[in-house]
Amino acid sequence: MGKIISRKELADLIGKSERWVSKLIEDGLPVAGGGGKGNPLQIDSEQAIDWLIARAAHDASDDEDDEEGAPGSAKSEDRLLKRARREKLQIEIDAARGRLVPIEAVISLATSIAAVYATQLDSLPSRCASDLAVLDDPAQIRARLFEETRRVRAATAERLEQRAQAFATQIDGFDSPPSGDGGCATAEGE
Repeated sequence: MGKIISRKELADLIGKSERWVSKLIEDGLPVAGGGGKGNPLQIDSEQAIDWLIARAAHDASDDEDDEEGAPGSAKSEDRLLKRARREKLQIEIDAARGRLVPIEAVISLATSIAAVYATQLDSLPSRCASDLAVLDDPAQIRARLFEETRRVRAATAERLEQRAQAFATQIDGFDSPPSGDGGCATAEGE
């Protein structure tokens, strides 16, 4: 137990007014007794100093939480709001520069790629069946299949280049797939 002091003595000790000490008492500063009518308030100096130190440490940790961006703190919310504004601005810039593509356009292009490749693969057996039926040498069979897969790759690449050109014009005003094959490729004429 420390020295018992009055409200005025504590105020002088910490360099604040008696009114400030009264507010600290309302906030929970421990008192040793007194305070009734005609009785001066008694404060244990050791308990008061310990309480002031604990309060200062708690206030400092609250400030650190705000600085570090603890969830729900004002600084954290401000930082999240600023980040969202930056992201929105970046999206607007990318949209203005044509860097963003509508998801419908991407789906259309992916479907077109799959259709072109699938039709090329579907035509592979009919194109090779008669040639492979007369071959006995595995090396010749392999060479024929390799030749046909190269043709599939070349035809697919050519078709995709055409779709890419159509896609570039489609992005500006995406309403529907370009006219012609409706996004599907056929095996004939490729």
